[in-house]
Amino acid sequence: MLSTFFVNLCVMITFMYVSGIIAKFYRIRVPFPSMRVQMIGGLLFGIYGTVLMNYSFPLNETTIVDLRHLAIVTAAVYLGGLASVISGLVISILRIIMFGMSSAAIDAAFVMTIIGLSGVYFAYAPWSRLTKIITMNLLGMTLIFVILMLNTTSMNSLLKVYPLQMTISFVGGIFIYFIAEFINKSNEMLFLLERKATTDHLTNLSNRRQFEKSLEFELERAREYKQKLSLLVIDIDRFKKVNDTFGHTSGDAVLKQLGQLLIEHARSADIVSRNGGEEFAILLLDCGHHQAMAIAESIRQSVEKYHFALPDGNTIRLTISIGVAVFPDHCDDRDDNDFFEQADRALYEAKNTGRNRVCAIPLRSRSLSSGQSSF
Repeated sequence: MLSTFFVNLCVMITFMYVSGIIAKFYRIRVPFPSMRVQMIGGLLFGIYGTVLMNYSFPLNETTIVDLRHLAIVTAAVYLGGLASVISGLVISILRIIMFGMSSAAIDAAFVMTIIGLSGVYFAYAPWSRLTKIITMNLLGMTLIFVILMLNTTSMNSLLKVYPLQMTISFVGGIFIYFIAEFINKSNEMLFLLERKATTDHLTNLSNRRQFEKSLEFELERAREYKQKLSLLVIDIDRFKKVNDTFGHTSGDAVLKQLGQLLIEHARSADIVSRNGGEEFAILLLDCGHHQAMAIAESIRQSVEKYHFALPDGNTIRLTISIGVAVFPDHCDDRDDNDFFEQADRALYEAKNTGRNRVCAIPLRSRSLSSGQSSF
């Protein structure tokens, strides 16, 4: 009997590690999972609880004892109320399917469903996760004891099994808590490191490394689906003067505000990045020449009118220059680097012809355009 409960615990711990690997692979943030994640997680923990029934201890001909309720407890505390309800229902249904219809099976299904529903409250209660696990575990064991009492004619048998089940369930809940917290913190550290590796620390935009990956991916997709892909390369005019006059702290404040302006004027699917210093870039997905020029001009005008707030309370106004390139109109279809180089050439043309303007290479030509932006 002790070995059976120990196997229950080992199986549950194994499932926790498997779930941690899945969470890491799909980049699931545990504190606030989406509805989709809760549905998938609830189904998985329902299956975990069902597997535990295969390592149960028979109390009599129709009643089995195990730790399946811990799967529901874990789903509630680490995924949410929806996951708790789904896992409880899955365990209830599979209990009847696997072991047949009986009064004990119906009672057990009822208890698992009640535990699952109670998880809705526990999931969002303002308690620590350890408190939630202990309290929900005790509630589950109390309900299980009532059902076991109703389905056995031998209290002696029940009293021999239940104290051990209660003890191992309590210890198991504590073990699950520490393992889940370890997995959670490990995953969060991994996510943080990944974010730092791909995000500009000042503006929270994509950094140069992530931009290059996104550019490669989007170019391949544009080729595959024969779509237009536009690139805006943006540079702040005379930004060195801002740093020299007001200091680097003010320069950083300007960069942050410009990053936010670019996000506001880009479309939701577009990719905005800071590629270093005062240079930014925007990948406009499924976007042709005329639309890209219109977006670029809208950004230029908005920046020109914007009052950038400095840390000392003063404000300044700036301008930007933008180079535009469109795939495949402006570049070699087989050379990924050529796409960025054409946008960069257009940016230098904007700088050399007076700044505060949008320039693009004329379609079907490699000669550079000059003057203010054209549409």
